[in-house]
Amino acid sequence: MEPEPLIPLRPSGAGTPLYCLHPASGSAYSYFSLIQLLDADRPVYGVEAPGFDDEDEKPLTSVGELAELYLAAIEAERPGEPIALLGWSMGGVIGYEMARRRCAAGAASPLLITVDTPVPMPEPMPDAEPLLRRFAIDLTGADPFADHDELDAALAELTISDDSIASALAALAASGMIPAELDLDTLTRRYAVHRANTIALHSYQPRGGHPGPMVTVKGTESPSDCMDWSGVCADVTAETVPGNHYTMWQGDGLVALAGIVKRALRRS
Repeated sequence: MEPEPLIPLRPSGAGTPLYCLHPASGSAYSYFSLIQLLDADRPVYGVEAPGFDDEDEKPLTSVGELAELYLAAIEAERPGEPIALLGWSMGGVIGYEMARRRCAAGAASPLLITVDTPVPMPEPMPDAEPLLRRFAIDLTGADPFADHDELDAALAELTISDDSIASALAALAASGMIPAELDLDTLTRRYAVHRANTIALHSYQPRGGHPGPMVTVKGTESPSDCMDWSGVCADVTAETVPGNHYTMWQGDGLVALAGIVKRALRRS
């Protein structure tokens, strides 16, 4: 069965539909707070990675494969209609590849909004332990830039490899380092999605081909030297909002982000 990646977050409305693309976690639910601040007549869909909620779906390890899957799902639901794409972190990379492929196929160029998305370059995969650490922090919703001494101590007591992830996840859940409400099968599946997405991101190099429009949004506390997309897109508008990669989704940062997204969608 073909994966069904589209999540109708607010499917009704007359405006151009907005598709919110998952970060490395595979989940689109990080966009909930933003959606509440957008125009009420804007249809909004989340795009979820294969395998995140369905054990029968195989995670994909290529940005190109993810882009093709998501474009096919959108076209099946809204054939020939204009769309807008929004992606935070890795979601912006997937959005770029979707926009580039859509243009190459002769369709109208979609609005692309990236949120704190560095221009990717191929790089080595992290080892199992730092990848598991990143996954555990992401599950708790904590700021990865803060200190996580208890988690680091718990990880130091474990033997972690690609073959021992299930037992390591079980140990972290038993010690309260990750949410206990998720069973081990779910944790293992979502780690596999996180790992597959990380492989996809670390092996991707963008090619030119999306003429724009593209709006890039970065946090004022995020590094700026890696977020210039003008080398691969001809029409880029750069914006900033308060906060870092994570805190920009709260308070003043979130309000500013919603304003930028609303203005960009109204112009499209």
